[in-house]
Amino acid sequence: MNTNFNKKKYIFISKPKKIKFFILSLILFIFLFLIYDDFKNKKRYQNFIQKFSENYNYQLESYEINTIIRTKKTLISEIIYKYLGQSIFLIPLNDISAEITNLKWVKAVNLTTNLKNIIKIEILEYEPVGLYLFNEQIYYFAKDGKIIDKVNRDLDEEYIIFSGKNSLKNADKLLEIISKLQYPELMKISEAHYIKDRRWNLKFYNQIKVYISEKNIDYSLINYIKLIKELNESEILSIKSIDLRNNKKAIINFK
Repeated sequence: MNTNFNKKKYIFISKPKKIKFFILSLILFIFLFLIYDDFKNKKRYQNFIQKFSENYNYQLESYEINTIIRTKKTLISEIIYKYLGQSIFLIPLNDISAEITNLKWVKAVNLTTNLKNIIKIEILEYEPVGLYLFNEQIYYFAKDGKIIDKVNRDLDEEYIIFSGKNSLKNADKLLEIISKLQYPELMKISEAHYIKDRRWNLKFYNQIKVYISEKNIDYSLINYIKLIKELNESEILSIKSIDLRNNKKAIINFK
């Protein structure tokens, strides 16, 4: 039997060839690194695109924005102003989006361009659901208790002012119950104070304080409505507080 078939063949690279291979690999690596670094910095690329845009009028000139209520357009203008005259193809939309999103009332933003000279801005604003009293300051807050911005005291707002420890964490539940019941009288609640991290004391525009049950909030509110409808205006004005913590009875305290 020919044993040559059973022998393994080995290919050895000579030392000079190894050195040559290493040097070529190093040169190739340096070349690729320089190309990568150049494109990473985008200096030449940006200069070329900018000159092209200046020659053919592809520069940012203005912006269009959807209807916004709370966010000041002057703040948007200040952000966009820095990029006026820049090539529309080089506008850093992600950076601009991040800056706009950092504005107090902005919940989300979507930016697009017309690939000519305009940025189109679509902003979704936070919707306030109530006011929060803390350290003698009043703040707007959104669903899930997110504080948005401080209130201008000159504004006549129709939101309930919430206060008390953990009141923001529990405000959504109270507001959902009020919305579900759909009684016009409940739209006249002016304040809601969370007591001992357990239950609510409510104050109405008629200055009546109502002590609400810890577990049966909806029943307490329904009982308040039933009671108020049985009283005339003078009787209502004479009431200081109504204790409805026990759903089987109401304790009325007069002025």
